[in-house]
Amino acid sequence: MAEPNKNGVIEAVIVEDKGTKHSNNTQGGHESHIKSSQHRLAAIATAHHIDAKLHEIEHDSLTTRAAFRQLQIKQQQQANLEKIIKVTHDLCRDETASSPDPDWLYRFFEMAKTIYGEGMQNLWARILKQEILKPGSTSLKALALLETMTQREAQALQRACSLACTFGSDGANKLITGFRHPESGMKKYFKPDLAERLALGSFKLPFTDLMLLMDLGLILRTELESGQLEPTSAVPLSGQGKTFMITPLRKSTRIYYYRFSPTGNELAKLVGQKAHPEYLDALMALLSHAFSINSDTGSTVNEKA
Repeated sequence: MAEPNKNGVIEAVIVEDKGTKHSNNTQGGHESHIKSSQHRLAAIATAHHIDAKLHEIEHDSLTTRAAFRQLQIKQQQQANLEKIIKVTHDLCRDETASSPDPDWLYRFFEMAKTIYGEGMQNLWARILKQEILKPGSTSLKALALLETMTQREAQALQRACSLACTFGSDGANKLITGFRHPESGMKKYFKPDLAERLALGSFKLPFTDLMLLMDLGLILRTELESGQLEPTSAVPLSGQGKTFMITPLRKSTRIYYYRFSPTGNELAKLVGQKAHPEYLDALMALLSHAFSINSDTGSTVNEKA
């Protein structure tokens, strides 16, 4: 779960792949990071203890090699769990704690032992801390999905969370893609409703990432449309730690958006929201074409009728 910093601001869990640096000196004494596919495969096989056939002489029996590999796997899994426990311990303070469900803990450890990347281990540590503070915070379904997610998928989710907001009363995360409102006066009988769009790809969330999250079941596949919004009532919109009240300038205005699934909302709380002021500015500029916008500080966003 995202943690508040000393200023009370919610910080996101940065899931990044730091990679492994390789330094190999060439004959000229310069470092080279370029590997042939054959060399790279050999390195992978050695790291996973399955390189016996790549050597002219097999020094041990197949049974011995298999036993050694299983021992190495178990040792690495033990190291993974110990690292997650250490990070969790460092995150914990003197908060009031409870006892997590023993079945949940068993499933958590069975899944967490296969988490090798540092960024993902940090995320699993935050999940464990939250479960100690409030048992039942994270479902086993969400954990099972998180276990299967690759680094790229986790990063796509994080980018989507940085663009997410809530509006209305349901509290679900949404990705606003635009709005439409009817023409006024006589124009409404001859022209279709006006529609304006915000390209999420301009803010590092291309449609391929959106489809990836849809395939994972984190975002619903269909672009949705809000009910008709009327000038007589303001709608709360929250995102990036700020809250706005938006009031339509015309009758029957609607907002287009993609909605996070229940599991997507659950994982979004764990990942947190990384600040993205450029997106928030673009979103407010777009909505100001159809809405009067008042921020929680009392200021008003420029309007365009």
